[in-house]
Amino acid sequence: MRTGREGLFSIIEEGRTIVKSKLVLCALIVGLTSAVATGQQVSVNYNHSQTFSGFHTYAWGGNNQNQVQNSILAQVAQQDIDSAMQAKGFQKVQESQNPDLIVLASGGMRQQTSWSAWGMRGIGGGMGGITPQQNVEATLIVDLHDVKSQSLIWRGIAQETLSNNGDKNQKMVQSAISKMFKQWPKS
Repeated sequence: MRTGREGLFSIIEEGRTIVKSKLVLCALIVGLTSAVATGQQVSVNYNHSQTFSGFHTYAWGGNNQNQVQNSILAQVAQQDIDSAMQAKGFQKVQESQNPDLIVLASGGMRQQTSWSAWGMRGIGGGMGGITPQQNVEATLIVDLHDVKSQSLIWRGIAQETLSNNGDKNQKMVQSAISKMFKQWPKS
């Protein structure tokens, strides 16, 4: 049993420990939530006055200067876009066969540095540090052009930070394309 001044300080110290534990838990929850919130971003825009039911065929555009060359992720993206288009009822043809739509997929990557700071308070001061982290931010843009009107009618954009794991990156591409085509206009 605690008595007197020593007991009071012990109770105060236990209270501080509980408050610190709750603060650490809150910080952890905020950190996890913000990590999830800054994940993959996908947006779609399209010509709302356009009727999409008249389109039945598509081809990959051969004149795409922004196409990512010789990339496994680009190959995965093209296969996933083909699957998504065919799931919407489109038939893939050659560009020379006068398709209804031309598909262009463009991509880019940029190196980004983020900084993580950490610190602890302790007796006699504390310690802390700042750690740089290199990330690669990737962007995928999928455009559909009406051949007859020669106009852009649909665009999907996805952004994500790539990982060092190729399989994980391929799954991110699949997820991005799936999210894009879930926002396909109603016929």
